[in-house]
Amino acid sequence: MRAELQGIIDLGRMATTPAELQVRRARDGDLPEMARIHHASFPSIMMTMEERISYFRNDPRLRLEDHWVCERKGRLVGMFALYNFRMQRGRTAIPVGGIGMVAVAPEARRQRIAYWMMLRAVQIMEQNNVPLSSLYPFSHGFYHKLGWGVIGKTNLFRFPPGTLPGHPERVNVEPVRTYEDQTGVMSCYERFSSEMNGLLVREEPVWFERIFKSQLCYAYRNAKGETEGYLVFQYRPLPYAEHLTAVDVKVHDFVWLTDAALRGLIGFLAAQSDQARAVIVCDQTDLPFEHIVTDPMMSGGKNNWDFGSETAWVGSGLMGRIINLRRTLTAARLGPGTGRITFELMDDLNPVNEEPLTVDFEAGKASFPKATSGGILWKCDVAVMSSIWWGALKLPEAKHLGLVKLEGEGDIAFISKLFSLPKPMCNDYF
Repeated sequence: MRAELQGIIDLGRMATTPAELQVRRARDGDLPEMARIHHASFPSIMMTMEERISYFRNDPRLRLEDHWVCERKGRLVGMFALYNFRMQRGRTAIPVGGIGMVAVAPEARRQRIAYWMMLRAVQIMEQNNVPLSSLYPFSHGFYHKLGWGVIGKTNLFRFPPGTLPGHPERVNVEPVRTYEDQTGVMSCYERFSSEMNGLLVREEPVWFERIFKSQLCYAYRNAKGETEGYLVFQYRPLPYAEHLTAVDVKVHDFVWLTDAALRGLIGFLAAQSDQARAVIVCDQTDLPFEHIVTDPMMSGGKNNWDFGSETAWVGSGLMGRIINLRRTLTAARLGPGTGRITFELMDDLNPVNEEPLTVDFEAGKASFPKATSGGILWKCDVAVMSSIWWGALKLPEAKHLGLVKLEGEGDIAFISKLFSLPKPMCNDYF
């Protein structure tokens, strides 16, 4: 199988980390150098060096010791953060290691520093029994070679608010002002995320430090005063020379539990037309905005014979990785399929995953028999397996493309049922 997929993956085997490199937890004395490396890698983040140091110390999602640095001969040459997230899947919260702020010092680039840091990150998660990892890549190709598969797909809509219907339910959308209002929003997100595939569990410090403190929040409430939906958004002013007061409305969270809430939130956005030039929504739910707006042409869009009106941009963002297949398959129930599969994965970072694993599925629940004969033999690399497990890549498509090879006896139709999952999504950036 490895020979058959040589055109798809990098087959070079991972070596032991070089002796002169040490990947360790960050310490307070590392902060000035971390700020320098972070500034060089993320110059678009408008922070001073002092503000970056404060950010490392005070991020509500990370402790200082959750930052890791790569040291070579006494000098820091790289860094990354390892978040302790929990991801919703079928009403189950699964531990996920979020990787962020991966940065390499300018003087150490093209020397495989990021490669060795990601190897260490996988080792850390394996040692801590974390079954999964996710990240937002600087390069999908780089991380795919290391076992992360594409799981995030986003439609970016940008349309004049006046093209939205002004539903009368908008009168029930009000600003979130009090602690009671805020707890209603948090409860609404918890209910919404528990029915989805991939949304992160949000702790209170994240809500208060990263959402309520820095963004606007409006909620739809029913006749009983219960929160059934909400918007988190920012006004983005246009350049002063272009317009004094006009803005774009950038929506971050668009959450609804009822049809009335959805209509109310859409109506609220429509009512911003006096000031807002455009509403920008990065949608992962496949909400059909082309059927909602009166004109599907996006603001500044093009129209031609090939695709008609330019309605949205499609982007691939979040990537996910199975750190340990056995733990992943028992972390949450899959679809209703029943049957036996023996998995043979290729994983250059975690050799545990390369050991053949025979699994019996009964109504989506995994068990591990002592006898390993019979059933379907499944061969692929861990990046492809990760995309399939998350529900981002359908098995028939992967098989047609030669990304998965299935052999043996048995009804393979049950496998498609196993991995027939809702589209994955994530509203949090890290």
